[in-house]
Amino acid sequence: MRKLLLLAMSLSFVLAAWAQNKNITGVVRGEKGDPIPFRVLNNYYTNQTATAQVLVEMWRSVGLNVEIQTKENWTQIMERGNQRGLRDWSNSAPFNDPVSSIVNQHGPNGQQQQIGEWQNAEMNTLCEFLETSTDRAARKTAFRRMLEICEREDPAYTVLHQNATFTAKPKALRWKACPAFAMDFRPGNYV
Repeated sequence: MRKLLLLAMSLSFVLAAWAQNKNITGVVRGEKGDPIPFRVLNNYYTNQTATAQVLVEMWRSVGLNVEIQTKENWTQIMERGNQRGLRDWSNSAPFNDPVSSIVNQHGPNGQQQQIGEWQNAEMNTLCEFLETSTDRAARKTAFRRMLEICEREDPAYTVLHQNATFTAKPKALRWKACPAFAMDFRPGNYV
């Protein structure tokens, strides 16, 4: 099953979408045996439906009752209400700094907080610091703390898998493809 998941990888992240009242989250409903809704589109990511089905079967094998809910658009995926559970999500970093990803997407002005899925006061304070500070050591410490909050103490998301990226090129081209979507054509990347 793991090999199948690796072959079918197309989603970057799946977000545990917490409702505003944590007593009605999919995780709590799941503890009672009720289905945990997994909202997906069928055409945004390559192999999106197949990947969702593989994930649901993996979860089922360990006793989680997850139910795919195919939606027509992102408005339906993001809809507020007490039926939130899981949803697809790509987390991109347009430039090489934590503000381009963790602050942009999980901070106070990020989509996740704007639609009421998750919030954390300490994280928000650290976001402001990261956006304004030029002290590299202090920024590194702040970023480390943000990851501890978002990934362990008060989870904002969970990384289930990353995209598999394949690039074809002629053997004669002495260029090294990146293991990501970015195509690095800088002079130093020719081998």
